[in-house]
Amino acid sequence: MGFTTELLAYPIEAVVATSNAVSEAGAGPENTVNGSGLNAAYEHSTSGADMWLAAESDGGLTWIQYEFDGVYALHEMWVWNYNSQFELMLGFGLKDVTVEYSQNATDWTVLGDVQLAQATAKSTYTHNTTVDLSGVATRYVRLIVHGRWGALSSLYGLSEVRFLHIPTRAWKPQPADGATEVDLDATLGWHAGRDAASHEVYLSTDRQAVVDGTALVDTVTESSYQLGSLEGGQTYYWKINEINEAGDIRTWEGDVWQFTTVE
Repeated sequence: MGFTTELLAYPIEAVVATSNAVSEAGAGPENTVNGSGLNAAYEHSTSGADMWLAAESDGGLTWIQYEFDGVYALHEMWVWNYNSQFELMLGFGLKDVTVEYSQNATDWTVLGDVQLAQATAKSTYTHNTTVDLSGVATRYVRLIVHGRWGALSSLYGLSEVRFLHIPTRAWKPQPADGATEVDLDATLGWHAGRDAASHEVYLSTDRQAVVDGTALVDTVTESSYQLGSLEGGQTYYWKINEINEAGDIRTWEGDVWQFTTVE
């Protein structure tokens, strides 16, 4: 009998990168999160068009910032440093950085100082720096640059940065989001968020009531909920809020899903 095990952490897909430095044409910070230059084996190319390259900021330290589409419990950051074919001579890649994080992009907390390994300048280059993010719950991560690998250049560069998160929200809903012809006595199911002690079940034909959190129908300890008799031919909206009283964040609010019952 086959079985699958849950991964420890999963990549964050929606990431926006910005910087206070002036980037070279076609080599903006977005290149560090859009997968450009990566192949299926996560090896990075040596093409400068696939990387970020910028002149150091005037009047202060250069930084590159990453914003997620929500708050995540972060596990690790993987870094591919600048990887042009002349990198070992030029040393554009970042070397010493301070990693900071924030939930609002105003109040920052220092995670620590990190040295990023230099790239290999080969097309077989895979990430060679892994930063432990210790499960911090945040929406923004910023790298404050203190130095590069080369001593003569005034340019800074990176190839790719990936963030892995610990799944803390409910996911994999059953019925699947958008399902139709759902039985009137169906059972709701979901994949529980990590370390959730209980699950708040919200359900209504009024989507806004679910969004606002006024449609709470029960709090359960299992990752399933047996529905009563639903109305036929109705669209229902639901979400699961994961509760962990012992965590830094007590409530991880879920996405709003929907299904339509049989006539």
